Formats: sequence, C-alpha cells, structure tokens
Amino acid sequence: MEPYLPWYIAGPLIGLIVPALLFLRQKQFGVSSSFSFILSHFLPKSSYFINAKTKSNWQFHFAVGILLSALASSYFISLEDLVIENVPNEIPYLMGEIYTSDNAFLFLIGGLLIGFGARYADGCTAGNCIMGVSQFSVSSIIATVSFFIAGVLTAQFINPLLF
Repeated sequence: MEPYLPWYIAGPLIGLIVPALLFLRQKQFGVSSSFSFILSHFLPKSSYFINAKTKSNWQFHFAVGILLSALASSYFISLEDLVIENVPNEIPYLMGEIYTSDNAFLFLIGGLLIGFGARYADGCTAGNCIMGVSQFSVSSIIATVSFFIAGVLTAQFINPLLF
C-alpha cells in the first residue's frame, strides 16, 4: 500500500470539503482563521479580534486536529518510507542544513509573520485558491492566477540560479 493518498483521490476529497462545509454548516474552509482565534485571547480589546473567540474557534480545533494527525501519521510512517522521485542531490543536504534546532526561533518568527499576513490578507494562499475560487470571488481568482504565475516564474528563472 502507498504511504499517501494519490492526487486523484486526495484532490477531490479536499474539493468536496468546501461545498460540504458551505451547505451543511454554513462555514468557510480555512486554517488561518485559527490564528485570529489565538490572538483574540492575547489581544481581547482589539476590535479586529473581538468576534474571533466565537466565530473562529472551530477552525482552531480543526488546525489542532491537523497537527495531531500529522504527529500520529509520523508515528506510523517514517520519512525513509516516503520516496520522492527526481530530487536533485543538493536538496537532502540543504534540508539537513536548514531544519536544525538552531533555526527553530527563525521558524517560529516566520510562522507568526505568515499567520499575521494571512489574517491581514483575509486568508492564506491555499484558502484563496480553494475557498475563494469555489465561491467565484474575483479577488481570489486574481490572487490564485498571481500565485501560479509567480510559481512558474520562480521555477523557471530563479531556481536555476540557485541550483
């Protein structure tokens, strides 16, 4: 058995979550809202976070569930079991250099900045792509096209300079 779901199963499952949440629960799919739920406890007087304690609490529990399921799956599947094809020789070396305990503080600060930016932009890139496009939001469609253009440009012009 494969240690992961193939794209043709996982993709439609993610896609089906969006209408299920909209129709069954009248909720929008998103994880970055959990960031505002957490900050609402530290900044209770801020008008931006005033409704986050009640509105986004389910998304916080959803995010905790994602983390717990990742930890549980790492118990059953080791990184050596995952086979990634066509990886340049430099990548595993770079990962060993980057993912060290010395960089933990930088990852924490980076994660907080990404969370703040996602909330400030009213959603992360994945949320705009999955939820916003499914609701035909013009700003999300423009953002998604921009993400893909930036990704293609990065892959074609910047990555060759680095490797």
